[in-house]
Amino acid sequence: MKTLGGISSGGTGSSGEAEVRKGPWTMEEDLILINYIANHGDGVWNSLAKSAGLKRTGKSCRLRWLNYLRPDVRRGNITPEEQLTIMELHAKWGNRWSKIAKHLPGRTDNEIKNFWRTRIQKYIKQTDVTATTTSSVGSHHSSEINDQVASTSNHNEYCN
Repeated sequence: MKTLGGISSGGTGSSGEAEVRKGPWTMEEDLILINYIANHGDGVWNSLAKSAGLKRTGKSCRLRWLNYLRPDVRRGNITPEEQLTIMELHAKWGNRWSKIAKHLPGRTDNEIKNFWRTRIQKYIKQTDVTATTTSSVGSHHSSEINDQVASTSNHNEYCN
């Protein structure tokens, strides 16, 4: 796949394919996607990308919309209540991030997965190594994780 200035050929080698832009989204692209969806709705993402005039893949448009641009996406830190919900539902369902996200309005499955992997999972591994004599993972770990999340609250904000 050839790449020139953030734009690459489609990858199948066919010379008739349109060029696909990679890398960070621009504000102009965001506005095009937002306006197109406002006027036509979302749907078949590959068709939407072409119809909107974006040189992006359908997958890229879908992820940009679902994880960043959708009006109901909730920004900011995960609250202690949301954290408790994540821990309870993860204990029940495991890594079923989409299913867990349905119980946290405005939060995306990707955001929940990233929170789990960067905060809770990492913390549990660290405490399991240092506290091998402690066998319970209940409220003791939960309150310590709450303290850790509160002390690093600014880390969970996103840059577009």
